Amino acid sequence: MTRPRGTITKLANGRFQIRIGYIDRYGIRREYKRQGFETKREADNAKAEAIVTLGQNKSVEASKQTLEAFLITWYETYKNSRTIKPSTLETTAQHIRAFIVPRIGQLTLRKLNPQSIAKFYADLMSEGRINLNRKNATPELSNKYVRNIAGTLTRALSDAVTWGLLPENPCANARLPKRVKPELNTLGGDQIAQFLNAATQRRDPNLALWLLVFTTGMRRGELAGLRWCDVELLAGSVTIAQTRTVINGQTIIETPKTKAGYRTIALDTLTIKELAKLKDTQEHAATMLGYWSSELVFTDLDGHIPSPNTLLKRFRKALELGGLPKIRLHDARHSYAAYALEQGVSVHIVSPRIGHSSPSFTWDTYAKSIPASDRHAAKIVEDALSKLIDETRSRKGREDAKKDAKIAELNELNYSLRPYKPINTGLHGHDEQIVWGGRGVSNPNENADKPNG
Repeated sequence: MTRPRGTITKLANGRFQIRIGYIDRYGIRREYKRQGFETKREADNAKAEAIVTLGQNKSVEASKQTLEAFLITWYETYKNSRTIKPSTLETTAQHIRAFIVPRIGQLTLRKLNPQSIAKFYADLMSEGRINLNRKNATPELSNKYVRNIAGTLTRALSDAVTWGLLPENPCANARLPKRVKPELNTLGGDQIAQFLNAATQRRDPNLALWLLVFTTGMRRGELAGLRWCDVELLAGSVTIAQTRTVINGQTIIETPKTKAGYRTIALDTLTIKELAKLKDTQEHAATMLGYWSSELVFTDLDGHIPSPNTLLKRFRKALELGGLPKIRLHDARHSYAAYALEQGVSVHIVSPRIGHSSPSFTWDTYAKSIPASDRHAAKIVEDALSKLIDETRSRKGREDAKKDAKIAELNELNYSLRPYKPINTGLHGHDEQIVWGGRGVSNPNENADKPNG
């Protein structure tokens, strides 16, 4: 591509105009023109920036087409790439259809700027909800949901830059809503036990399902998509290899979204026992029916496969029968993770079990919901230090006792060897006998200088 060159012209109104001729990426000769600069220096700087941008084969001006028209074309390209999962495609389409197009779809690409994008985010935050008929619904959208919509818009406009329709992505300089971690709505250990005891006593046919979610933290789609070929009863494990989700009223089978989603989880004895009982019950039902076409673990005894939404309804009914507060089935997953961490299970073990990409993400998610773990950590350190202190004191006491015994022994020895003042016994004239140690022993040196004979 020939390096573009430009000129600066002073107009009749005293302002300056720049004109740059160039050949675009498709080999078409074009001219870029911009005016309204108050000084020649401003015009010269703008010309230099434009020449650099054009030299990189990038666009210096935005397209005149509307955002809506662009998104229609972009979504078709995005969908036909065949690399995007159906659930992601549906979420993207909903963002475009329900939020982006109704609010800023009429703007042309050249009118999009960080200010207009930031206002769009603020409007969604204050009054973005489109379904206000739900109970306790408020007009605001959560920070997380607005950030998700922003992700869709940013991805689309990044492609617009790549395609030469925008010189830069206006989303790049628009501040996103603050990332806020939602409060987790979980059951404590006592409540989990209450739920499982109630389900056991009434012989809930879904007991194996409830045990799985409260002992492994599996997601609803993972539970709904679990096959018997993924269950190893003898090895005591399950492998997550597919999910079942509902999209536009249709149940879709997909592979896990992330690499961490593919995982094998060890099972406890009680859960293995209930899965084995469920397997036997289904085999008996198949014999009675004369057929069994489902490979899924959670299939009703009449051969019907419940949808993921039906599993949620059954879970809430089980909560009600157990006298427990209403939570989502996904909250049961959170309940498992929080309780496991609270009981001292390492985050490096919990994280891969629940399919998280990193232990740090797991800890960031659940740390605030398990304040007892902080007290537990303090108690562990306290107990360990107390034990060391007691051992140190005991060891020092034994050492001091040994030292005292040694000193007493040495004192006794010194006492027994210390000579006393000579005593005149009067038995041998003026001869003197030294009493050693008070035992009347003769002086051992009294004959040392006497000659033999």
